[in-house]
Amino acid sequence: MSARDILIVYGTSYGQTEKIARRMAEWLRESGDRVVLASADAIPYDLDVADFDGVLIGGSVLFGRHKASLRKFVHAERRALGRLPSGFFSVSGAAASRDPHERRRASAFLDQFAQRTGWQPTLSLSVAGAMSYTKYHPLVRWMLRRISRAEGGPTDTSRDHEMTDWTEVRRFVDAFVALLERHPARPRPRVAVGQRRTSGVAVGL
Repeated sequence: MSARDILIVYGTSYGQTEKIARRMAEWLRESGDRVVLASADAIPYDLDVADFDGVLIGGSVLFGRHKASLRKFVHAERRALGRLPSGFFSVSGAAASRDPHERRRASAFLDQFAQRTGWQPTLSLSVAGAMSYTKYHPLVRWMLRRISRAEGGPTDTSRDHEMTDWTEVRRFVDAFVALLERHPARPRPRVAVGQRRTSGVAVGL
């Protein structure tokens, strides 16, 4: 099987979504794929979605919304993204809640993102993030602690609390790999791809 070129773009607020994206990149590289990892806040000017065989998009949710920079990127690239095998993972505290209503709300973030961007991914996942109390502004820390307490979540603000289910994330990546295998890598000039990969993009991290 020839190596595939995979793009992962993430929008993170306090770092957990980036951590998830990097772990996904590691697993994909272990499968022999080449991965380009980019933050929605710093998209390279010459990045061309059409260069890739598949794409993963991930975004954190803060107060009910994904980051504007991620929504802007996906909306602008929605047609190119729609032509590729793709997956979207939405990272929120609500996904970790024991309250069924909150878990349904976390799943609804997926539909809201699709409606706001005009892009419908092939695969999607609502995954728990982290309560990064030590990184929050005091007002945000106070508000999120109240919400977490009401939902039976962690309230110790002296440290951060990771809630991500890594087994769930790995299953999502495995499903994405299976999807890619049904769409063989497209032949393309290696020089052109290499030129695009060297400008401002995190390669091999």
